[in-house]
Amino acid sequence: MHDEHSVGNIRTKKAMLRREILAKRHALTEKECRERSRKICETFLASSEYRDASSILLYKAYNNEVDTDMIFEAATSDGKTVAYPRSRIVDGEPDLSFYVTDDQAKLCSGYKGILEPDGSGRIFDRKADVCITPGVAFDAKCHRVGYGKAFYDRFIRLQEPKKVIGLAYDIQIADDIETEDSDSAVDVVITDSAVYRR
Repeated sequence: MHDEHSVGNIRTKKAMLRREILAKRHALTEKECRERSRKICETFLASSEYRDASSILLYKAYNNEVDTDMIFEAATSDGKTVAYPRSRIVDGEPDLSFYVTDDQAKLCSGYKGILEPDGSGRIFDRKADVCITPGVAFDAKCHRVGYGKAFYDRFIRLQEPKKVIGLAYDIQIADDIETEDSDSAVDVVITDSAVYRR
């Protein structure tokens, strides 16, 4: 457990790291994002985690995140169940609900303009084999810094997917990240040139 002073320090460091990494990611060109995303997705698609999964929770890339469309196309063609998140604040808490999606054209602009299900489809209510999470920064021990709203930290803690995988560019790998008790680490981080496992 951390006291209030140390939690404050950790949050300040995370906020600084978030700003630094987001600036680096923002500076990537569209072509760099596309090429790096392709390498990262190819690595994931060649993994045992992908091969053994029958259900995959994906995110729709936003603001130069690693693009996951290649995974969506492969997974749907391989007959796997794919679901995307719908983000809401419910009773003051961040809430992610995943909806089974077999056609990206059905996604519409939602939280922060991110493409997401409209909420009319079939909700995914099982324990997922793989949850692919976005993130701002990761370290070699698979600690994760998100955007600060705790959507995924809370979802992972409550729903306990079998495997949680972060996709990130090499520039998003930081030195050891200090974490709070409420932070959720991931099981695997895949970058354009490396794979880190917890």
